[in-house]
Amino acid sequence: MSTSISSTSTTGTQLIAGTSYTNGTGIDVTSTVDAILADKKVPESGWKSDQANITVQQAALTRLQGEVGTIETSFQALNDMSGAFSGVNATSSNTTAMTATAMTGAVSGTHTITIGNLATTGVSYSNGVTSASSTITAGALVFKRGTGTAQTINIPGDSTTVGGVTTTATTTTLAAAAAYINKQNAGITASIITDSAGARLALSSTASGAAASVSVQTAPTELTFNDVAGVDANLTVDGVPVTSSSNKLSTAVSGVTLNLVGTSGSEITVSVGPDTAKITAAVKSLVTAFNEAIKDLNTQFQVIGGATNTSNTAGVLETDPAARSIQQSLLSSISVVSGDNATFRTLGSLGISMANDGTLSLDTTKFASALDSNYSDVQSFFQSTDTASFASSFSTTMSQLTDSTDSSIVLDLTSLKNSYTADQKNIDDLEANLVNLRASLVSKYSALDALLKTFPSTLDQINTQLGYNTKSTS
Repeated sequence: MSTSISSTSTTGTQLIAGTSYTNGTGIDVTSTVDAILADKKVPESGWKSDQANITVQQAALTRLQGEVGTIETSFQALNDMSGAFSGVNATSSNTTAMTATAMTGAVSGTHTITIGNLATTGVSYSNGVTSASSTITAGALVFKRGTGTAQTINIPGDSTTVGGVTTTATTTTLAAAAAYINKQNAGITASIITDSAGARLALSSTASGAAASVSVQTAPTELTFNDVAGVDANLTVDGVPVTSSSNKLSTAVSGVTLNLVGTSGSEITVSVGPDTAKITAAVKSLVTAFNEAIKDLNTQFQVIGGATNTSNTAGVLETDPAARSIQQSLLSSISVVSGDNATFRTLGSLGISMANDGTLSLDTTKFASALDSNYSDVQSFFQSTDTASFASSFSTTMSQLTDSTDSSIVLDLTSLKNSYTADQKNIDDLEANLVNLRASLVSKYSALDALLKTFPSTLDQINTQLGYNTKSTS
């Protein structure tokens, strides 16, 4: 909308009216023009004030939009089939001998396990030499892992470079031989072990179990090796004998990984069931997210008393219809009585109660009891697709409140943005018009100023013609 501006101003007229036309001083053009323009610029303060209010409202609505989005995300963690209710937990009755980890899809149940022995890693160790820096002959180290093909590592002699010439010796040190073996990634690791017999070169398999045992076939002259075979783990799972080359078993119990850390003289019980701690945490997150939004809304509508009745204040969204609508929708959504669940029909029956201010609280003891006694019904309460269920109703409400194009918040923010833009156009149009008006006024009043400054000489001429400037005393 364009803004038209009159070139007259009461303030400017008053300034000119106070000017003496005959003393030759003229008028203050800058002050006169500034006074006129200041009068014309008055509407701009209203538009800028409106923009400031809009900015504050936009910030409050955006914050509320984020809070509602968090509610929706928290609810999805419970409503989604692959969310909190899909979590499975496995516990061991003897964690000093075995721990257990359940994977998604593991079947609830109890298993009994007895561990006879752990899987060990095969090793082959040499005779002792004086120290790790002792010299040994360079050459071939031939070894096998289990019944596999023999492998050869050719241990090189130490090399030195003098005057650009490199010389390779026929010997190396025990430490250098170990370092070279480890660089080959041949399925064994080498280390130096020092005991009363001296420094020994120990070759350990990178895998446990009998099939990965290390046996040395050929070694440098100074070294002779003793082989200690690895063994498989032996245990029983629900009475079935099981052997494993590893102490980590992922197939003995479907969906459960067993980590053997010791032997057991008695049976170990592994219990597999829903991860109720994860579910409880998800419900707590939903309660927290809901309360954040409700507290924010309550603050918007709570009038805070000032020094006088006219100085009372409330939130910037006090009169915002979208905020009122969201508050009503949220409070209504959690009061739904589920018509498809005979055991749990309201949030209150699960231990989630509402206070007078609309905020929620969770009775963890009551909720834990509900999970223990009727797990499937609790899950159904949050995941049912029946239109009469709490889950379906709440899901519909959240979809409406978080719709990226048609939610009340999005529409409200769009309206505020349009209002801000309209105010800015008015401001820009006014400023553009004032630039043109200033130029016109400066030209007009500059001409007037020049005219007024000629008045003394003109009057003098007139007085002379009229005879008022004669020096006669008559």
